[in-house]
This record gives sequence, C-alpha cells and structure tokens, in this order.
Amino acid sequence: MRNEYFMKEYWHFNGDYNVIFNLIEVNTESMTATVAINNLGKLTQQTVELREQNGRLYFEYGVMNDKIFIDDFENVEGNAA
Repeated sequence: MRNEYFMKEYWHFNGDYNVIFNLIEVNTESMTATVAINNLGKLTQQTVELREQNGRLYFEYGVMNDKIFIDDFENVEGNAA
C-alpha cells in the first residue's frame, strides 16, 4: 500500500461535464485503488481495479472505459488547516 497518493485529485472531462476523483488509497499489492468520485454533485466511493500500461497505473471509468492514470492526480492545494 502506498500512502503517497492519499487525497490527490484529478478532474476528468467526460465529454459533457467534469468528474472529480480523489484518491483515498492505492494498494499495489492487490492492484486496487479506492477513490471518492464527485459526479454532478453526487459523491460516491468506489474501489477500482488497477491496470498497468507502459509502467503507469490506471483504472477505467465510465461508459467509454476512459483510462484514468494515477500519476495524473495532483496534490490538493489550499485545504490544509
């Protein structure tokens, strides 16, 4: 398990609107990631299967199975107390 990814954020445009992903956990042993997904204001949590392409981890999302690469997530700025 790698905590270096904790609460990193990624905005994904699905063709109609932005979907916001926040990483909660990345487990490279079981090849899963737990993500919080904000889709049109509806917040859900999902555990997704990780895959690898050219050394980069990703998961698939949506009807078109868009590839969401873990290393594209960025630190959330300005939320520290």
